[in-house]
Amino acid sequence: MNCFFADDTAILAQGSTINIVIHTLQKGLNNIEKWCTLWRVAINTDKTLAVMFRKGTSRKEIKTLSFFDEDLTCDKEVKYLGLFRDDKLTFRSHLKYNTEKFWAKVHLLILLIGRRSPLTLENKLLLFKQVLRPILMYAAQIWGIAAFSNRKKAQILQNKIRRIKVNASLYVRNSVIHNDLKIQTIDEFIK
Repeated sequence: MNCFFADDTAILAQGSTINIVIHTLQKGLNNIEKWCTLWRVAINTDKTLAVMFRKGTSRKEIKTLSFFDEDLTCDKEVKYLGLFRDDKLTFRSHLKYNTEKFWAKVHLLILLIGRRSPLTLENKLLLFKQVLRPILMYAAQIWGIAAFSNRKKAQILQNKIRRIKVNASLYVRNSVIHNDLKIQTIDEFIK
C-alpha cells in the first residue's frame, strides 16, 4: 500500500514472512524509482528510511532494501507526517516529543493561563482547547492504541495544566476538576 501526502511517501507491506514483506517493499521502491526517473523527480535518499514493525525480535539478518542504488538499513524509528513510529509501535518517543513541545508552549502561555492570570476561566479554557490540546493530542487516533501507561502520561500533563488554570489545591480530585470544567479525559477524547 502506498501513502502519499504532499511530498511525503510511505510504502506499507505485510506478510506472513519477512521475505514476503521485503519482496513487496522492494517492488514498491522499484516502481517509485521508475516513476521518478520517468518524470525526472529528484529524491533525497538520505531521508529515505525503512522500519520493520513486528511484535518480537528476530535474530535473522534482514535483507536490505535498495533505492536508487543505495542500501536502506532498517531503523528503529521513523517520523512520518509528524508522528514518530518505533518498531514496536509503542509511540513512546512520539509522546515524549509531544510532551516537550507541550511544555515549551505552556512556558510561553503561563502568564495567560497561570494562577495569577487576569483572564477568566472561560478564556483560559479556550486557550487550552485551541493551543495546548492540539499539541498534546496530535494524531491521537493513531497513538491511542498505545499502552495505558503511555496514555496516562498525557493525562497527567492535562491534569497538571487544569490544576494550574483553576488554582486547585492538592486535595481536590482530578475527576472533580474534569467534571466542573466539562472537559474530556484523554481516553474520552480519543474515542
